[in-house]
Amino acid sequence: MREVREEAKRLLRAAQEAEAQGQLRLALLDGWLPLVWGGVFALGHALNAANPLWAKGFWSLAAPLATLLTFYLGFRQGTWVASERGLQTFALWGLLTLFALLHWLPLLPPKGVAGQSFLVSLAAFGLAFTGVLWRAWGVVGAGLGLFLLDLLLFRLLPQAFHPGMALAGLLALVYGAAWRRRWTP
Repeated sequence: MREVREEAKRLLRAAQEAEAQGQLRLALLDGWLPLVWGGVFALGHALNAANPLWAKGFWSLAAPLATLLTFYLGFRQGTWVASERGLQTFALWGLLTLFALLHWLPLLPPKGVAGQSFLVSLAAFGLAFTGVLWRAWGVVGAGLGLFLLDLLLFRLLPQAFHPGMALAGLLALVYGAAWRRRWTP
């Protein structure tokens, strides 16, 4: 009888672990989300640290293309995205994007470190809330960590803001690449 209980507990843990992995996989769009945005963040902020004029052109092209790619990848998730949590995630990021495109960017363009810090905070909020929706606590932690890094750099080390964000983007890129490798058969 005791062996049966132990086996049942082991199977339950395995099922819970598989569910958590599946939720993380959905929340990160099969690893593409940190791969795409980590690369954009890393390169954009590295360019901004090197020459803000180069960065302006990069952000003007890369951010809209990465946004379109992200929405495409979300639609590609198929039936999972059609779930209630998938629709909530789509609504969250759609509303954040609409807010940025239709209201915030035209009226208060992200000039200087203050504006860029606000955009990072907006993305960190979206990331953390996506983690809450999918019960992917690592994603919640990543969103909170990004917010805290943003706050620390903006408030205490504004001269290190762009190199710090480039490093955060590079870490996200590596994380996304590792997950893509893990999830690709």
